[in-house]
Formats: sequence, structure tokens, C-alpha cells
Amino acid sequence: MKKLLTSALMLAVLALAGCGASHDDPQPPAAAPPGATADAETGTEAEAAEPVGGYEDEAYACGLLTRADMETLFGGPVGEPQPNGIGSSRFCQWKDGSGESWVYLELAKPSNGAAKEYATVRKVRPEARDVSGIGDKAYSYYHRGQTEVKVLDGDLYVTVAVQYLKGRTLTPQADVARVTTLARQVVGRM
Repeated sequence: MKKLLTSALMLAVLALAGCGASHDDPQPPAAAPPGATADAETGTEAEAAEPVGGYEDEAYACGLLTRADMETLFGGPVGEPQPNGIGSSRFCQWKDGSGESWVYLELAKPSNGAAKEYATVRKVRPEARDVSGIGDKAYSYYHRGQTEVKVLDGDLYVTVAVQYLKGRTLTPQADVARVTTLARQVVGRM
């Protein structure tokens, strides 16, 4: 049953990530990350240290992560960031070079309030562990197929997660530590 529930959750995430896109339609070239500028000497893009725009900008979430962050996390090349905005939420997804793992970042301003959303979700995850030093409150949650850190930061409910299509090679402690580091970077840049 647990395996079925995990599979259903993964399919829901993949379906949401693909909303509005058809595999039959050619994909337009990916846009440069927010804040990217061309480097005149090398012809490559250098990323801005801080995100451009604000929360209302659909690409804001992707500006909180850099290519260097993702390459460090995955230990190699990564795909292009995929920003999205639905209602009061901003999303960004980065895939590793193989497409077998990805980072999912969500910034949300829930209609019932970020603090209430945080408390509601935290209550149903008794095995989650509190994390200090990130936002107002934070916890990490490790389970098969995904490691996540949820953060309450003022009126924002932040999710930083790494999802896996194939088995991971890190211990649970090491995986939680690297996702926690990424969450600290994201919240520190907001």
C-alpha cells in the first residue's frame, strides 16, 4: 500500500510539472536563468548572486538556486531550470544530467496561512525531524524516493525536495544534510 501511495504521489508531481505541455509539441529553447548575464570573454552565462524580481515574478523561485548549487548537489551537469507559478505558489525544478533525480522548490503563500499549513503538514509526519537555524521553523523528512525540508519563513511556506527515480547512493543522514544545506541557501537568498 505504501509503495502504491508513493507511486501515486510521484505521478501527481510529474503530472503537475507537465501541465500545459505536450510531448508532441516542440519545446521552445529554455530561457536563461533569471538574472543571468552574458560573459563577454567566454560567451557563457554568469548567474546573478541574487534573484531578480520578487515573489510575484513566476521565475522568482528559480532565481534562488544557481547552476553551481545544482551541480554541487548532483555532482555533475544539470538541465535547465523549469519555473512555474500556479495561484499563490512559485515553483522551480532542476533535473540532474541523467534525468533520474531532480530538485523541486516551492514557495507558497497558502490561503489558510503559512503557519497553519506548516503545522498541519508537520503533524502528519511524526517521524520528521526539526531543523534549527532556517526561517522561523523547519523540519526534514526522509522517505523512499524523496528527501525534503519544509520551512516556515514569515508568510511563506517553503519546500525544498530532492526526488529520485532510481535508488540513491547517499545515507539518509547525508542526503538530509545536503537538502538542508540547499534549504539554508534558498531561505538566505529570499
